[in-house]
Amino acid sequence: MHNVSKESLQYFYLSNNFLTGIENSPAIILWPNLKDFSLDNNMMHGLLPIPPPSLEAYFVNNNSFTGRISPFICNMSSPVVLDLSHNYLSGLIHPCMGNLSQSLKALVLRSNNFGNTIPKTWAKGCSLKMIDLSQNQLQGHLPRSLANCTELEYLRVSGNQINDTDPFWLGTLQHLKILDLHSNGFHGAIRSLETNYTFSNLCIIDLSHNHLSGNLSERYFTQWDAMKSVGANNLQYMGDWVYYSIIITIKGVELEYKKIQDGLTVIDFSCNRFEGDIPEILGNLEGLRVLNLSNNAFTGHIPSSFANLTQLESLDLSRNKLFGKIPLELVQLNFLSKFNVSHNCLTGPIPQGQQFGTFPNTSFEGNRGLCGWPLSKLCGDSDISTPPPSTFEENQGPKLFFEFGWKVVVMGYGCGFVFGVVIGHIVTTRKQDWLIRIFGKKKHQTRISRVNRRVNRRK
Repeated sequence: MHNVSKESLQYFYLSNNFLTGIENSPAIILWPNLKDFSLDNNMMHGLLPIPPPSLEAYFVNNNSFTGRISPFICNMSSPVVLDLSHNYLSGLIHPCMGNLSQSLKALVLRSNNFGNTIPKTWAKGCSLKMIDLSQNQLQGHLPRSLANCTELEYLRVSGNQINDTDPFWLGTLQHLKILDLHSNGFHGAIRSLETNYTFSNLCIIDLSHNHLSGNLSERYFTQWDAMKSVGANNLQYMGDWVYYSIIITIKGVELEYKKIQDGLTVIDFSCNRFEGDIPEILGNLEGLRVLNLSNNAFTGHIPSSFANLTQLESLDLSRNKLFGKIPLELVQLNFLSKFNVSHNCLTGPIPQGQQFGTFPNTSFEGNRGLCGWPLSKLCGDSDISTPPPSTFEENQGPKLFFEFGWKVVVMGYGCGFVFGVVIGHIVTTRKQDWLIRIFGKKKHQTRISRVNRRVNRRK
């Protein structure tokens, strides 16, 4: 293979096959002018192939490679994309990754066994737009040198062992759209924010399953401008070299999306120790589609301003200490398909009509003072507990953002609403299975489409 057009070969694609290994591992890729090496979605094992300095795009994700990242990868002169995700790689993330960041646009190391700390060498002039270090065994702090990556749009460090204080200093990254830090050890109260910590372009934030505490000040959310706009007609997808995709889990059901439109907006602060009132200002985020504040210690009333969230599809306030009545104004939320206020201290009648006629009794259980449909406890007037007719006939309801393009996977029930953001090709296991045989041709066409995009960018 090394003799094939050795001097002129620039693009090497053997993706989506059943290849298992390379002779003389670790193989040294000897094509001196190679730009793009794609061996992803195979069953490759052994050590990673060593790329030539000329390489710009290195895709070896969704294989079974083991061992450490070779220091020879640091010899790449102008890398653009490194995707090593979904393998069994271990050891340190080499500090040179930070030094490569002046040319690198996407670094994807998700779902490996990398340990120790995240490199602190993110240099000034860092041009990274995408960093995914999730589902590893990383420890320590989130490096403050990440603030040098001023073009960063996507940061995912979820599912590690990061032990740090609140991450709101990342608000200095003006282009940041997706921030996923769930399932780590972030702790303590969110400190007073400086004026330049704005998160003005933030669309998705997941801080769930940490140990953050204290009150949520209204000033934290004053400049979250991207969540204030309603982008229902926006058909642009997130991502450049590879599309962003997302896994959303609601009540033990996993929904998987291969592409995300810019209009998706999510706040998930569940499973922390936040307390005090829920900020009324959240009602100004009129483009918000998913809000999860469950499993905290919030007190006070459910903000009536939530009636302004006209695009909201999922609202979970369960397992807090909220009291008072459920605002009648929430009946106006015609897109609301998931609603949970269970296990609080709420009182009074449950609002009736519109989408509220579709919610099960589990959405309201654990509130001794609530009455009316769908609970068996009456409110004194038997008509109140009678199930109202649905406003939306079957197949004629409002079209939801999450309505199409998902598959359901039954999994264990977790704490509140958990969502994960994954990047690149979606592979639900580390092994090739019947999905490849069925959809292999389609994936190949997708790869060709991506190749054409790369070639067009270079023209």
